Amino acid sequence: MTDRIVAYTADAIRSAEAPLLAAGRPLMRDAARALADVVVEELARTPGSVLVLAGSGDNGGDALFAAADFARQADRVDIVLTRDRVHREALDAAVAAGARLRDASEICLADADHALVVDGILGIGASPDARLRGTGRAVVEALLPAVVAGRVRVVAADVPSGLHPDTGEADAAVLPAHVTVTFGAVKAGLLRGRGPELSGSVVLVDLGLEPQLRLVQPAITAAVPIVRHTPAGRA
Repeated sequence: MTDRIVAYTADAIRSAEAPLLAAGRPLMRDAARALADVVVEELARTPGSVLVLAGSGDNGGDALFAAADFARQADRVDIVLTRDRVHREALDAAVAAGARLRDASEICLADADHALVVDGILGIGASPDARLRGTGRAVVEALLPAVVAGRVRVVAADVPSGLHPDTGEADAAVLPAHVTVTFGAVKAGLLRGRGPELSGSVVLVDLGLEPQLRLVQPAITAAVPIVRHTPAGRA
């Protein structure tokens, strides 16, 4: 549907999450279930194997827990870790469900044979510079030709990695998403700068942040089409 959507800065969203996390709310698992739901819908349209790109932060955890949920619906699930550090519980869950670890060099040197990429490299981290570096950048640059040519679809977790969540700034090393599954609230960068170009369809996952976000000024309001998703178990 198209309506007036309010979007917030990364700082505002982190502040809204803080009391829920302190109360023990499983926000990561709720986000992962919603992400998995969207991946399963994509696989129903385009069956095949899935490549999960997982960074070291919460976004990587979201993607890996989601992989554990959708592993049985995919022909194969491969995981590339873009940093040495990883959300260990989420990785263990994905591997236990049948996903397998792949070295980044294998992906960079081989022709893409995945139907779908789940981009969980970077989210709304505190760094003012959202550009990809190191392994994450190398893998994205290797996959870009297949994505741009339409041979591989991309589902981004929260924001396309490399897109600044507040300003929408991005350099060339960003996988343009077909669907962005954004958690809790729409990030301002999805509606600004290169955000609309790189985000594709936006699915907003309800994590219960609205009472906290009503207390802060939105960064931007725009009339854009948004699909709203409530994870199983939430009213």
